[in-house]
Amino acid sequence: MSSAAQNDFINLPFQEKLEFLYGLPARQKRDLILASPEAERLVQSFAPDTLFYTLKEIGVADAGDLLSLAVPEQVRWLFDLDCWNKDRPDFSRMREWVEVLSESGRRRMAEALMALDLELVALLMRQYIRVYRLDDPQMLPEVASDHFVQFDEHYLVEFTQSDTVGAFVQEFIEEAFESDYNYFAGLMEEIYWGVEAELEEQAYQFRITRLADRGFPNYFDAQDVFSYVNPQRFADIRQTYSPPTRSDLPSDFDPVPHDMAPVTGGSDHSLFNTALTAGFAAQGKRQLRSEMATVTNQVLVARSVDFGDLDAVRVAVEMTHDYLNLALEHLAGGDLTAAIEHLRDTHLKLLFRLGVSLTIDLRKRAEATVESLGLAAQNSPNVAYLDSPYREALAGFLERQPRFFSALDRSGAVAMREFRTMRDLHLAYGVLDQIGAMPELFRALLALDIASPGFRSAIAGHEISLSQILLTACARYAMDRRLSIDPIEPERLAEMHAALMTRGDHPAHLRPEFHQRLDQLLEQRLDEATRKRAAAFVNSSLNMLEEEFGGLRADEPIDPRFVRVVMIRR
Repeated sequence: MSSAAQNDFINLPFQEKLEFLYGLPARQKRDLILASPEAERLVQSFAPDTLFYTLKEIGVADAGDLLSLAVPEQVRWLFDLDCWNKDRPDFSRMREWVEVLSESGRRRMAEALMALDLELVALLMRQYIRVYRLDDPQMLPEVASDHFVQFDEHYLVEFTQSDTVGAFVQEFIEEAFESDYNYFAGLMEEIYWGVEAELEEQAYQFRITRLADRGFPNYFDAQDVFSYVNPQRFADIRQTYSPPTRSDLPSDFDPVPHDMAPVTGGSDHSLFNTALTAGFAAQGKRQLRSEMATVTNQVLVARSVDFGDLDAVRVAVEMTHDYLNLALEHLAGGDLTAAIEHLRDTHLKLLFRLGVSLTIDLRKRAEATVESLGLAAQNSPNVAYLDSPYREALAGFLERQPRFFSALDRSGAVAMREFRTMRDLHLAYGVLDQIGAMPELFRALLALDIASPGFRSAIAGHEISLSQILLTACARYAMDRRLSIDPIEPERLAEMHAALMTRGDHPAHLRPEFHQRLDQLLEQRLDEATRKRAAAFVNSSLNMLEEEFGGLRADEPIDPRFVRVVMIRR
């Protein structure tokens, strides 16, 4: 960042500095803070979790300069978030943070560690020291060495590890002894007498209590953020809640934007973000960001996300935004003014649940669609005979938390992601409508019941898709004027090419007269509603046929080994 930009930042009022820092990349944020004469005040004004995620994004190895400005409460929160693996302390991460804390000097390192739960510090110290009570001679070691240090007449400390962190541990114990003997004595007693399982349990209980106070519920309570709310009755359900306040914030409201609620990636112009920016003053924005952070915290706990795994946390943040945006688009119909009003009147957790519920309704529709194919939804995450992208899309819709197959929006990506917009949802319902039309299409056109056990048994193990069956019948119709799904003879592939494709063009195209005859056939055998629902599948199948055969020349042999779109007799 240029010196002029840094000067502009330095000249901002303090509250505007905090607002400006919101959403900046962590390293840019660090550089601005360290360039400011108010650096310590800025860091100490951060919500503890905001500071934590900033440090994690910078990287632990480069976090020392900012962490040295933090207050002990912020450090304790850092250990709460990053130094646990479910209900067990993560000593490797604790050691990393002790190394970083040591950069701020012995005294500040000791102050930070002494702010942690005594039980947690005792567990860490046990990795490096053994404590002997001098009033218990039977337990004293028989041989003295340079690894023993006697601080007073009560305790003898043996240092059992000599790595880098071990040196910092010794500095910490010396500082604790010199600055707060009562703490030192209490720590020695915990290390000497404490039962490891009891120390872990006590430290864990203290931690989860603090997490709950800051919007991190326990695992079971967190699950209700994904609970269903009927979209059809949402207006009535919302009236049962006291409306949120979006403008009259208490004077002691934390003005620091919460980095657990950044908007990332391509979501900058979402309806949710636009309504947040256009419809609310600074205090309202901060409150909504904080409320969004609380919802994200519930998502993190409900999904058992490691708070120190930044990639997983970003996924949860994006998921929170996506469901909120989906719900807001559903309520507002894309209208910004309506979106702002709904954002004013709706608790974000309830809005999130609405977004989740819209996808749950989609899953129910997907399950019904699978059952129309003669399959049990719970046993059919992947319907093998469906073509791509129908097969992948349906599998995503059937997941416990339905996901969107990105190939449907023609973005070029081929991956599963969360539903982000109502357009995603409309595309999904369109795909289900097309799949739902397939049984009637094959029944009316070919007298083939694709929902029957007999059909599934006949194609089992043959890797046959519905498009291959349809296009084989179309090829037979073009060559022999009969609808049949008998595989094409290899020696007739050139004849098939001549019957289907234009001559003289390269690449060739499907002959207009073939399109005309097929349209007439579909009109004769299908009612208008089924014809419209099946049109996309029929057209995509024809496109595959044209793409594969369009590049072949009628005057050259066609190798059946490389023909994929129709069934070939072996």
